[in-house]
Amino acid sequence: MKQNNQVNATEKVAFKDKFKAWLARYGYAVILTAIVLLVDCIVYWLTRPIARNFKVHDFTIVGFDDKVPLVKIFFIPYLLSYAYWFVAPIIAAKNRKRFCNWFIAVMISFLITAIIYCFMPTTISRPIDEMLASDNPIDKFIGNFYMFDGGYVPFGCFPSIHCLLSAFCYISVRGQKNISFVNRVGILIMDILILLATQFTKQHYIVDLISAVFLAEITFFICNKFNLGGKLEKLIDKIENKIKLRFGEKTEKNIETPNQN
Repeated sequence: MKQNNQVNATEKVAFKDKFKAWLARYGYAVILTAIVLLVDCIVYWLTRPIARNFKVHDFTIVGFDDKVPLVKIFFIPYLLSYAYWFVAPIIAAKNRKRFCNWFIAVMISFLITAIIYCFMPTTISRPIDEMLASDNPIDKFIGNFYMFDGGYVPFGCFPSIHCLLSAFCYISVRGQKNISFVNRVGILIMDILILLATQFTKQHYIVDLISAVFLAEITFFICNKFNLGGKLEKLIDKIENKIKLRFGEKTEKNIETPNQN
């Protein structure tokens, strides 16, 4: 029994050490990804009061967008995207230089998107009344989701921030040989499902999808080519070195002053 307890204690210590090592290496990515998700919410929700003061545009492509059916099962990847947006970028954090350029590109694209959302708001037509009038609980959920997400005149459609951030998630791992093939393919599949979901949940028109992917690609290309995340990378390195130095000093003090009891 005592031996089992010792084994469990050893395993716990090993797990803590591994977690500390992981956090020391990727903690910066967790913080930056959290900032991305926070800014995402700010752009999507806080631009709406401004958008109400401007003419609302409808970018429906007649003969295409109005023919896209509502496929309810696509609400699953659509809603799972929120977890995907947090996990995928952290997987890509092995390459710090690329990750910092990725982060700056996301922030620039968010700024451009926020300006568009404020001064050129767009909307979309969704089957709200049909869903709310249904006795099917899934339809009721969809109808209430539509009402929560803008109601009859939703804003923030062009470019689709869902497609924008999902495209960025795949860009973050694309071509990275230090990331496993399984992870890269898994993220690509999830990315495609989310892009399709924005269409089949009737949350966006096709122009919203295309513009978002284009914006993600062009901003990342520029930031990566000119290393616009270089200063951020140096700042992270500087902070990390200070933390390591302080941690090392505390460790040395603990060794020099052992427990007298």
